[in-house]
Amino acid sequence: MIKLRITASAAALIAAMGFAFPAPAAAAQMENASIALPALTVLFLPVYVAEDRGIWKNLGLDVTLHQITGMGSTNAMLAGSVDFAVQSGQSLIRGNIRGRRMLGIALMADGIDFDLIAGKDLAKSVDMSAPVEKRVAALKGKKVSTDAPNTVIDGVLRYFVAKAGLDPKTDVATVYMQPSEAIAALKSGAVAANMLNFPWAETSQREAGGVEIASGVTDLPELLPTAATTTTVRPGYCESHASICEKLVHGYVLAHKFIHEHPDEALQIAIKRMPKANLSDLEKSMPIIVKTLPEVPRYDPAAFQHAQQIMITGGMMRKDEARTSFDDMFTNKYVDMFAKSNM
Repeated sequence: MIKLRITASAAALIAAMGFAFPAPAAAAQMENASIALPALTVLFLPVYVAEDRGIWKNLGLDVTLHQITGMGSTNAMLAGSVDFAVQSGQSLIRGNIRGRRMLGIALMADGIDFDLIAGKDLAKSVDMSAPVEKRVAALKGKKVSTDAPNTVIDGVLRYFVAKAGLDPKTDVATVYMQPSEAIAALKSGAVAANMLNFPWAETSQREAGGVEIASGVTDLPELLPTAATTTTVRPGYCESHASICEKLVHGYVLAHKFIHEHPDEALQIAIKRMPKANLSDLEKSMPIIVKTLPEVPRYDPAAFQHAQQIMITGGMMRKDEARTSFDDMFTNKYVDMFAKSNM
């Protein structure tokens, strides 16, 4: 975990750049909190910015980050081992529907940061000027990689396949691989395409000669905005730890503002957090990350409807489980405390 000390001279420099941090909190005001992250990814940039720029510390919150793979991060939060968890909107919805009660308090991404990358051989048969349905239809009978069963990336792949008029269960053979393995498989021809988030979608094109045939960012307008990435908490926690929830979300409000106003500096934080990632891939990914990062981490109820649609179409939940209201799954209370004053 990287801790930065904000000196007086550094604070002056930051102010000169047009971004003001809150005044440093007194030691007696400092509180502690912990967040579980399911992966190391540039998609969690608001967390890294809030910590590495000292934003939370200056608000009086000392945040410890724990990387706990996959659903283990949510399980740790629900069990009380950590205070907050970062997860997909789909996990939040499905968990609540199936009795695992939790509450979203900040929306960190409202776009779909995944690309479908075809290998060189498959790309030759795809008319890139055709509508996305025609492009994705080229996957029929092919083997395609994604990260793991029933994840949001898997769900978006299934949604694309269904949108192309194919059956996700029978018309495409899905295999599960982590990004480095998936990229190697695409390069060798072991898979015809892969579904990846960023910066791995850029890496797949650079290292394996892949070609983007569909983009969640631009080819699924009917699903925008979506509840892509959210910070969640177990029921009752914020009632008994109100100041911690306020400080945490205030930090997100400031981090989102910083990323939009200073994307180049935010990129440097991403590079520091992901030293094994290729620099050019991160640079190419940054405009996409900023585009899918709301300027204010506020929930739009429509985003939950769209996230649910991905799960239903992708077979991640049954139609009879669908909700028409999601009001009990999120709150904008804490965002609204600080958003207007920091615009």
